Amino acid sequence: MTKVEEKFFDFIKNKIIYIIPIAATILGIVIRYCGFNFQSDDFNSFLNPWWSAISAGGIKGLAQQVGNYNIPYQIITYILTLFPFEALHSYKLFSVIFDFVLAISAALVVKEFDSNNSRLRQVLTYSVVFCSITVIFNSSFWAQCDSIYVSLILLAIYFVHRHKNIAAFVLLGAAFAFKLQTVFILPVFLYLYISNRKISILHFLLIPVTDIVMCLPAVFLGRNFSDIFTIYVDQTDYGKQIQMNCPNLWALICDRNDTTYYYLFKTISIAIAVLALGIGLSLIIHKSIDLMNRENLLLTSIWTVFTCIMFLSSMHERYGYLLDILTIIYAVFMFKRVWIAVLCNLISLRGYCFYLFTYDVLDIKLTAIIYTATYAYVTYLFIKEVIMNGKKLETPTKIDTAKVIPNHTA
Repeated sequence: MTKVEEKFFDFIKNKIIYIIPIAATILGIVIRYCGFNFQSDDFNSFLNPWWSAISAGGIKGLAQQVGNYNIPYQIITYILTLFPFEALHSYKLFSVIFDFVLAISAALVVKEFDSNNSRLRQVLTYSVVFCSITVIFNSSFWAQCDSIYVSLILLAIYFVHRHKNIAAFVLLGAAFAFKLQTVFILPVFLYLYISNRKISILHFLLIPVTDIVMCLPAVFLGRNFSDIFTIYVDQTDYGKQIQMNCPNLWALICDRNDTTYYYLFKTISIAIAVLALGIGLSLIIHKSIDLMNRENLLLTSIWTVFTCIMFLSSMHERYGYLLDILTIIYAVFMFKRVWIAVLCNLISLRGYCFYLFTYDVLDIKLTAIIYTATYAYVTYLFIKEVIMNGKKLETPTKIDTAKVIPNHTA
């Protein structure tokens, strides 16, 4: 090997910590650029008409609901209409900005959880998340905004682990203001509240307060205050389909366009999810599990989000977005379980391909069997490694005051 070659490989070895994220960023941007002119059915049927209506209405138009997304996204859409860019690229650019935030947030969570503070783990997390094909498809092909609420949730996990509870719950409130699917992670914070007792019930009030504050600009312009609450209620009944291309339990039972006994199945699905999550909470309390422990918190978060996706009805294919990112973070620490992240992300990719390109890679019922089996295994891991063998809360040691304080007599 020549000296030039030796210097080259020494340079690569010494600078690999910078080369990996730079290369991933360039690759991710190039792939995103390839999809920037792609128009999804969602864009043509919903996002573009919403843009036109919001643009025509101007700032006073915020007093009226346009579309079925929450008020903060409508406010952001109005702000985007003020710039000299067309709707398609504006939506996508805004979401791509949060793709960066998402990847950085994931790396921050890894940094917080990593006792060795491995920079390689952090840059690999950033790189994998930023170059995740479903993350790329979501923003640059679909023009969707799931990276916004998921990045805020990751930051909330980061801050709650650092005992910055106010910041954590404000971020949860901001995430909730953008997407109702934030409720998938809320049980984890309820578990933390009850088991670790370092969170106040008052912190939970910051979630609706933050949502209300973010909606107030539209209220000041004449929007009905009740819209803040009714928009999400209306969303839960949108389409009235029991399964909506998510390969969960209901995909095994119902066809995509099946609306038979919708309200019955919806009630049953909520009851099953609440029961499963309630059992998980009871076991965590009974066993005095320390959820601030890295493995406990990550695996509990994955199981909780997976439980919501698996049992709730009317789940879209995009609702696995948070689960996919959490499994990537988990795989960084538990590489032998990387297959869980790969499988969950591939199953999400199947849904993206079906919706965006009308290409059915795998029958949804077969996909649902694989997804359900994966959930069963995650449940097994949750019971075995968190409930049975997870780190327990330390019991405060009682002090023998008789030995510490001398017994003085008059």
